[in-house]
Amino acid sequence: MNQTTPFAVITGASRGIGAEYARALATQGYELLLVSRDMKRLELLREELQQVSQKDIWVELLDLSQPQSAEKLYDLARSYRSDISLLINNAGFGCYGDFADIPLATIHNMLQLHITTIVESIRLFLPDMLVRKHGAIITVASVAGFFPIPYMTEYAATKAFLIAFSKGLAQETKDRGVTIQVCCPGFTDTDFHQTAGHQPKQIFLAQSPQQVVQTSLQALKSKRTLVTIGWQGRLSLWISKIIPHKILMTFAGKAVKPPSATHLK
Repeated sequence: MNQTTPFAVITGASRGIGAEYARALATQGYELLLVSRDMKRLELLREELQQVSQKDIWVELLDLSQPQSAEKLYDLARSYRSDISLLINNAGFGCYGDFADIPLATIHNMLQLHITTIVESIRLFLPDMLVRKHGAIITVASVAGFFPIPYMTEYAATKAFLIAFSKGLAQETKDRGVTIQVCCPGFTDTDFHQTAGHQPKQIFLAQSPQQVVQTSLQALKSKRTLVTIGWQGRLSLWISKIIPHKILMTFAGKAVKPPSATHLK
């Protein structure tokens, strides 16, 4: 095996933004480990990618919303390559409705997937990168993390955590050869919202997964930490800084609130 070939690990890789990261990196000559809960989609994606890449592409079934899944992810990655160039924490899900109505199991799964698994994964993968003084970690958050959003309260809060965590970690690892990025897409043209059972009112035109991934990977070159997508992302960030959050929450709540009962993934 050629150890100089870059190697990327992508979670939530079977669809949407994760699949687009896989497509983009395959064309750039990366070896890939693609992880999700949908093996059928993973196999189809691997077949597609092998048409454009001669590099090794591995797929693994793993539910990252379960305890100890970060250790399993790390062990899987190390079983294929000892030197991971890029970790992309993309797996996630949405839930909508009154927080008091959301099943406790769903709350636990989101906290595990969006916070615990990501933090533990970074803790496992980062030291090797620091020793080599080379590597990058991308965590996909959301513009939803810029301010509290009623009816998707837990989701927005977990994304706010990821933004703050990534920014602090980027400062810790500054000038040590490792790039920490938190990518914050806006409303993106994937099945994310449909899968979560709700179609919120759109304020801006939807971004494409290709646009999100292209912007994210381009930003790695300049080592930017907080990455927004297009003018919509820049405007969302600006609005979150200028307009009081109390006002933003009122408008966001009206846009997100389900018409009737709670809708969950």
